[in-house]
Amino acid sequence: MKKYTFMLLALLIVLISGLRADAKNILKDIFKVYQKYQEINMTLWLVGDVGAEKRFGKELQMWMGLMYKQEKDPKINAYVKGIFERLKPHFNNRGMNFDLRVIRDSTANAFVIPGGHVYVFTGLLDMVGSDDELAAVISHELAHAERRHSLKNFRASTAAVAVLNAAVKNKKDRATWGNLLGYLTLMQFSRQQEDEADDIGQFRMATAGFNPAAQVTLWEKFLQKHGDTKGLAQYLSTHPPSSKRVENARNNLRKMNVTEQSVFNNTRLILSADQINLIINASFESASAGSGNLAGWEVGSGKALLNEQQSITGRRSLELLAEQRLTPVRVLSDFIAINEASDLTFTGWARSENGQQNAAIGIELYDANKRLRDRAWPIRESSALSASWISITARMFNTPEKRLFAPGNAFMRLVLQTGPISQGRVWFDDLRLRPTESVDPVNLLYNGDFERRTAEGYPEALTVRGGQIGIDLSKANSGYSSLLVRGAASGESGFSFKPVSLAGLKYGHEFTCSFFFQSDRQLKGTVVVEMLDEKGSVLARRLAEISFEAVAGNWTANSFAFKFEPQGAEVASAKNLQIRVATSMPADASLWLDTFIMR
Repeated sequence: MKKYTFMLLALLIVLISGLRADAKNILKDIFKVYQKYQEINMTLWLVGDVGAEKRFGKELQMWMGLMYKQEKDPKINAYVKGIFERLKPHFNNRGMNFDLRVIRDSTANAFVIPGGHVYVFTGLLDMVGSDDELAAVISHELAHAERRHSLKNFRASTAAVAVLNAAVKNKKDRATWGNLLGYLTLMQFSRQQEDEADDIGQFRMATAGFNPAAQVTLWEKFLQKHGDTKGLAQYLSTHPPSSKRVENARNNLRKMNVTEQSVFNNTRLILSADQINLIINASFESASAGSGNLAGWEVGSGKALLNEQQSITGRRSLELLAEQRLTPVRVLSDFIAINEASDLTFTGWARSENGQQNAAIGIELYDANKRLRDRAWPIRESSALSASWISITARMFNTPEKRLFAPGNAFMRLVLQTGPISQGRVWFDDLRLRPTESVDPVNLLYNGDFERRTAEGYPEALTVRGGQIGIDLSKANSGYSSLLVRGAASGESGFSFKPVSLAGLKYGHEFTCSFFFQSDRQLKGTVVVEMLDEKGSVLARRLAEISFEAVAGNWTANSFAFKFEPQGAEVASAKNLQIRVATSMPADASLWLDTFIMR
């Protein structure tokens, strides 16, 4: 492509040399040069130049930003982009910068434009039923980008080239660029291109750790809804479903030796139960490691960076590195609005390099003009921090004894600090600041994260119900350990949690449960919710019985709800509630569970 670049530069020099001296015409001449440059760039793109496609993609992105409203909810963006970031490394970007943006629109749609820019509409999130189904959609679009299907379609269509030329020649005309974007977003790929994107997408999502069986359920769902003008009409018009596509997805599963199933990872169900977080980028996931771009945070002093080797949740944590003993490292959050009546609860995780580093978490208080008024350390004063991840919790509000938020305070910033008087690294992760009344209720299951263990290394407060159980420090969905269940020689394997008191509960009280699981092979299990009398005997009727199916290599999530509705004699005899997990599995089989929550 070097000769094309040379031709472009030569033409620009000729055009610039011919500019008239008349000042009022200079801008017109410059615009003509730029327009000619755009025309040449489009020609270069049509002959396959990657650099031209990158430039064209940026131009299209600008117009997309003008015509569509981007989703600003950090939780939704983090959820969708988290799936995208897991998929992206498994595709060949051919020198382009693949990225994703979420559009706030009730239409169920997703597409990719030249340059590898993927767009997902929020309406689609209500149609897909799991992380894996959303991954199937995004993976399909990335496959189109890798194979440059948009470019191939433009080359084959004189009508498409005409739309493209009209936009390039009318640089300022919103309508012509709108027509071009409409053409791109509604572009129908050929049957061969759709099959190719299906195959590539399904295999690549599997290598990224998603369950490829979701592509079967996805296309079955779309096939049932084909023609629904209120739902998926736009997406299905460009990605027409068919029984052949469903069967092709099943054939791919057989090639991958993956069993078809209908239970998939759905962290969005769990995330949706989460309450508001006043801290932007609280889990430090929205910037690339080493980029120095701590979105939502400002480095006040010292050295801070993102770390992908240390994390309690997600993929990254914030690392503060104290290189000199007398120099503190300080990082500040974005401004958070407060007033005298503020009542806030902070939770978060932190650890140090070897237990000898100091760490503090405090706040800075500002007036309405964002002028600093005070600094305090109500969360954690500077002291040595554990070498293992520890949870930190604090409540901040005015009391009769101490006024934290004084009159005139309008903003606060969270302060993370290490040093002075210590050297080395400390890490922070999964920080949350919420109005106290909105804080999630505590997990009712003791040791539901499976991180508490006895001096002998056994999991605390769990009762073995067949087989063996233990703490596995090498595998975790969140935190740093999971529960390992090994099969019994015969009969069921499993365990039960410490019973939960039903004292004071009213009839109809609703509970929600969620948990993560995986195995070394395909295994089926059951979660049973039972009532116990005062002697610990199990009552005959079960409140809930939920089946789950674990597969090798993938953490999968399940969630369910049940109500406490005692009947007859149960009203007087039911004293406690018990969660029991049971599975029939070979003696050499392994099942892992993590983050088991009941609220």
